[in-house]
Amino acid sequence: MAFESLPGIKINDPAIKRTYIVADFFSVYENHEHEDLESSFPEIYQWSDFSTIYETKTSFVFRSTNSNGRLDKEFVISSELVYDPRIWLRIRAIVEGAIAANPEIEYSFGKRVLPPKILCSGCEVPSEAYVATGIYDEWEINNSNVVLMNPILDKLIWMFGPLALITAFILQVIYFGEFWNTSALLTYLVISILFGGVIGISAYLFSAYGARTLYKKLVKEDPAIFEEITFVVCEEGFMSSESCVYDFSDIIQWHKAAYFMETNHMYIIFADSKAIFWLPKRLFPKEVHQELSDFITDRILHKPIEKEETEKAEKPDKSRENSLSKLNEEPSQA
Repeated sequence: MAFESLPGIKINDPAIKRTYIVADFFSVYENHEHEDLESSFPEIYQWSDFSTIYETKTSFVFRSTNSNGRLDKEFVISSELVYDPRIWLRIRAIVEGAIAANPEIEYSFGKRVLPPKILCSGCEVPSEAYVATGIYDEWEINNSNVVLMNPILDKLIWMFGPLALITAFILQVIYFGEFWNTSALLTYLVISILFGGVIGISAYLFSAYGARTLYKKLVKEDPAIFEEITFVVCEEGFMSSESCVYDFSDIIQWHKAAYFMETNHMYIIFADSKAIFWLPKRLFPKEVHQELSDFITDRILHKPIEKEETEKAEKPDKSRENSLSKLNEEPSQA
């Protein structure tokens, strides 16, 4: 189980007089009047009892075949009786670590800048590793999101740009006439090119607006965006996690990485088509940037095959062997 070293957390819900304990298991205590926690009889759930878990902006929702549960953020409070995002992040780490050990559980969540911990495996980070800590910068994230949008925008511009130029030219000829007049023709061409330029600038502004919108969603849905983050890149894998819950005993193995992209400000690793690892370059000296880029590229290009896939590849095809043996046993017909 990933993040199994984290201690459990007790959460009180005074509205319905209920106490939750989130640990290696999930338990619910009904707090009746004049009854303390020790004397009440809890409902205890193993994580495998849940079929679905999902995180919303305000709560965790747990569903099993027999019952449903809900853990609200508003009751995750510190000793000063105020909402403490670090306690919520610890709860999230415990829940996602349990889901990593029970992959049959359906899990959904909102926008994230950090990888979900369901991708993690227990593994001690070696001493020879690239390690850094820092807080994400809004401008860096927005700039990197614009870079990620550029390939899509380039396709749209190349698709609709020439069409817009031709359309603008034809409309000018139809409306103003004088197609064979050289000066008029040049004027039409200049206006059409300017129109195409406006489309290009509009596309860039749209990408900047889209990046800003994505960041606003991150701020609303992921409290980790303002926390100190620990970043790790090593031979066994990579990791970015809130420093308040990370103890260097969990990583994401390289076989889960699909490809890698480097921008002016970030190293970004993708799983399938989703960016799961955002590492700001400013956290490392400039002389290390190329070395780190080469290391990540090499690890992804030569990533080890997942153990299950290796065993499957090495396992002999029993059905084929059986069919061949049956074929050899059958008498030949003249």
